Amino acid sequence: MSTSRSTDLPYRTKIFRRNNLGRRTKGRIFLLQCRYAAEANGLSLAENMESMSAPERVRDAETRDWIKTLGDAVNTNLDEIHRKIEPALRNWSMDRLTKITRLILEQSVAETDYLNTPAAVAIQEAVRLAQEFEDDKTGSFVNGVLDRILCK
Repeated sequence: MSTSRSTDLPYRTKIFRRNNLGRRTKGRIFLLQCRYAAEANGLSLAENMESMSAPERVRDAETRDWIKTLGDAVNTNLDEIHRKIEPALRNWSMDRLTKITRLILEQSVAETDYLNTPAAVAIQEAVRLAQEFEDDKTGSFVNGVLDRILCK
């Protein structure tokens, strides 16, 4: 697996390297990378995002604003997000989830609950992230968990 920077998550394939991805898709990927790097390095998300979201890294101001908004929604509401995720795990616990899977679930719940993204969009994007950064089984797992949370 290759990475473009030491703080980036490895890509399984080249699906997310295309330049034709939408701003929000790129933002979701970037925020996932920021949150992963922050946790891995013991930094706060705010500290890590400040250094990682420099204009040379995320050129579009609208995308930078959206990343910050989603990151703030996750951070501000993390306890409530966890209360929604835990019952939907079915025979799993938050402790058993990989860091990436947990981060993807948190972002998706925050996006639907606090930024009014349609559930179908959030689930589809989360599954793509899980398949890319984990594997196909994780994509199915994420789909099931989010379906139980978001499609009640």
